[in-house]
Amino acid sequence: MSTTRREVLAAGAASIAGLSVYSSLAKEAFAGPEKEIAVKPAVVCIYLRGGNDALNTLVPYTDGHYYDMRPNIAIQPPDKENGAIDLDGTFGLNPGLTGFKGLWDAKMLAPIVNCGVPSASRSHFAMQDYMEQGRMAKSSVRSGWLNRYLQHTAGGDADFRALALQSRLPRSLRGDFPALAVAPSRMNPAAKDKDSDVLTLFDKLYKKPPSMKGPGMKAERPDEDDLTANGRTTLDSLRKLAEILQQKPTGKEVRYPASAGGLGQKLKMAARLLKSGQGVETIALDWGGWDHHIQEGGGGEQDRIRVMLSQMGLACSTFFEDIKFMRNKVTMLIMTEFGRTNRENGNFGTDHGHGSVMWAIGGKVNGGKVYGNWTGLAPGQTYQNRDLLVTTDWRQVFEETMRDHMKLHPSKSLFDNFTPADTKLGLFKTV
Repeated sequence: MSTTRREVLAAGAASIAGLSVYSSLAKEAFAGPEKEIAVKPAVVCIYLRGGNDALNTLVPYTDGHYYDMRPNIAIQPPDKENGAIDLDGTFGLNPGLTGFKGLWDAKMLAPIVNCGVPSASRSHFAMQDYMEQGRMAKSSVRSGWLNRYLQHTAGGDADFRALALQSRLPRSLRGDFPALAVAPSRMNPAAKDKDSDVLTLFDKLYKKPPSMKGPGMKAERPDEDDLTANGRTTLDSLRKLAEILQQKPTGKEVRYPASAGGLGQKLKMAARLLKSGQGVETIALDWGGWDHHIQEGGGGEQDRIRVMLSQMGLACSTFFEDIKFMRNKVTMLIMTEFGRTNRENGNFGTDHGHGSVMWAIGGKVNGGKVYGNWTGLAPGQTYQNRDLLVTTDWRQVFEETMRDHMKLHPSKSLFDNFTPADTKLGLFKTV
């Protein structure tokens, strides 16, 4: 069975069918597990489509060049009104990222600066391809890096090792190992009757007929083929998945914030899947709208990046509160295809850049500090005199995550023509 066929079937069936608060809750919400759930390690990958602006997300407020180059949209220092949320005396969070402060204080959050793809391209499509497939321009690799991990670790009978919470598989999950893509809006309990009717309709198309007995009769349909059998398997998986997602957990349920693009709802689904004990190891989801050529900075509802970062921070912190009994088993990676220009443009926004920031979050993350080689914004220290340099290859972050957290064997290679750095970043705790 090809992944493309399964993707089409799954997607088709599924698509039819605040700082003060979180600082005060940090110790309780992100405290060590009272009773850790025994499940396999898992990774949740959030892709910020469009090119997130690193400098207005993780603010280098001690670098004067930042304010020189962004007179209208720069985030003010922590001691100013609407200023950055201080982390370490050098960097601060965008004031919208109140949800990340509790994760930082709990030493679960690790930003990686000057991180990205070492390519001169500023094309969304090319850079997303490189990052999700874990390759560079001239490589023949076409499968996704997450799919290659799944191929290397195949075995067992888990139904849901790999899922994308969207209507199409991202490139990172495409390849020979079967993965499901499901649209969250179609798996909502409120739409249960409609989806049940649709799945029943598909059942009639793909169901296995009763045995035919008698002279000249065969037990199978003459047109039975792999696609028909795979269709039934996919529908069975979708039904089981719907049952998991529609079962409310016992006790008081964590309330996820509403967010544009449904990030909160997607992470709520991810938490239920992880807590179900069904063997989920890789969950991928997209969140678009980060191509901010206009309306960055200034505060308020017109500050598009601050509004979106607020939604992201609260959704992610709620997710880790929800899974706190298994937080040591789950690592979240947040990535984007490139950063933005260091200088603001004439529309109070920024244009396509180069280096950016990645985030690792989780109970096994050695958080509470900033990783990577920060080069600053002074003349001669930037890429093509306009962007952040890339000093940490994005594959280094993927490598450490899959080997130190997911326990991928050292003999298994995920990336073609890539040699990890001699000195690791050290993103994960060794004990």
